[in-house]
Amino acid sequence: MNEKTLAFIWQNRLFDPAGLHTTQGETVQVVKTGYTNTMSGPDITDAQIRIGDILWNGNVELHTKSSHWTLHKHHLDRAYDNIILHVVFEDDAPLSDRQGNTVPTLVIRYDTSIEDRCARLLSQQNPHLCPAGILELSTFNSLSFTSRLTIERLQQKAALIRQTLDATRGDWMQTFWQHLARSFGFGKNSTPFELMAKSLPYNLIIKNSDSFATVLALLYGQAGFLISGKYKGSDSETLLQEYKFQQAKYSLSPIDHSIWKYSGTRPQNSPFVRTRQLASLVATNATIFDRMLSCTDIEQMESLFAIKSNNEIPPLGTDAKHLLIINLVCPFLTCYSQYTGDTNHAQLAVDILEKLPPEKNSIVAAKAKAGLSIKSAYDSQAIIQLDTEYCKPRRCIECQIGRHYIAGKQNGAGRKSAPQIKK
Repeated sequence: MNEKTLAFIWQNRLFDPAGLHTTQGETVQVVKTGYTNTMSGPDITDAQIRIGDILWNGNVELHTKSSHWTLHKHHLDRAYDNIILHVVFEDDAPLSDRQGNTVPTLVIRYDTSIEDRCARLLSQQNPHLCPAGILELSTFNSLSFTSRLTIERLQQKAALIRQTLDATRGDWMQTFWQHLARSFGFGKNSTPFELMAKSLPYNLIIKNSDSFATVLALLYGQAGFLISGKYKGSDSETLLQEYKFQQAKYSLSPIDHSIWKYSGTRPQNSPFVRTRQLASLVATNATIFDRMLSCTDIEQMESLFAIKSNNEIPPLGTDAKHLLIINLVCPFLTCYSQYTGDTNHAQLAVDILEKLPPEKNSIVAAKAKAGLSIKSAYDSQAIIQLDTEYCKPRRCIECQIGRHYIAGKQNGAGRKSAPQIKK
């Protein structure tokens, strides 16, 4: 058992409340367990503990063993001078604070089935087959849990956008350009696309937006396709000459072409095809960011990614457009809303996700097979967040499904009438 499990047992009052005493023999009553401290310092703040006849308000520290107090050098740290209670699984050493005062220590007892359920969750080899019984558990399908995961995912993506915005000194167009390009990698080539866009100021695209050939030369050139000779199309020499002119004029340096991934990609996902599509999009739609902010429905957002296609430039399919709306537009609306304080854009992002169909990928398919209800992109974004941020990293104790299971509340079941208490 680790400290995360101990914190879970403490915060959810899963310990045996009967006959609580400190290791010094004083009676203990837990009035208020307090709040988890995510910063440095004691684990729990604002707790209320009655020890003997005195009601104490303050911080609680949690350790699996009492000797960890000294191991972590809390006895030398003034941040731990006001600990009102030290909660442990095992008392294996006496302890004191900086002044030499004895710190009250409580050894908690708990239902041993909690250990079994924790071990079962964490030992599951396939995270899609959660032993918490998600097929029968209605927790995930509750609006509050789904919403928390979806909003958490939107905010994570918005935070990444804000980092780029800060790096570009508040240049929304350049920020959008870099994330737009990354999105055109559709996973496999996201990083090369982003690096290519980062190396190419968007104002150069705006200046040359009247010439698709020049924009394409800039993108192919900065991607490293031309000088390396990787691209061998019929227009390769023309593009190379145009790129060399632009490169000399603006002191451009291409990225390393070797980072692009070609094998295993479908023809429509070839770096050459996707880059050509991107060039066509920005050459004919240089003010795409401003247009995005004026969109009010899915149809208008789909039109953002309408590409002037021909034999060499296939149009983007509906699924691809929806992925761009889900993973690019909605996070940008969320970030822009946070930046400006205008909540309308954030609400629009949520409304759009609720109306779009769910994504089609292995994560969503696996969770749907396990029994989760996935009716919209709002749901599928929650599914992906659940899988990538909780299931695969085994953050079961922080997951609402896992917490219900560990606490013994699966399928409405409460705690056993006669639990086996670990002393």
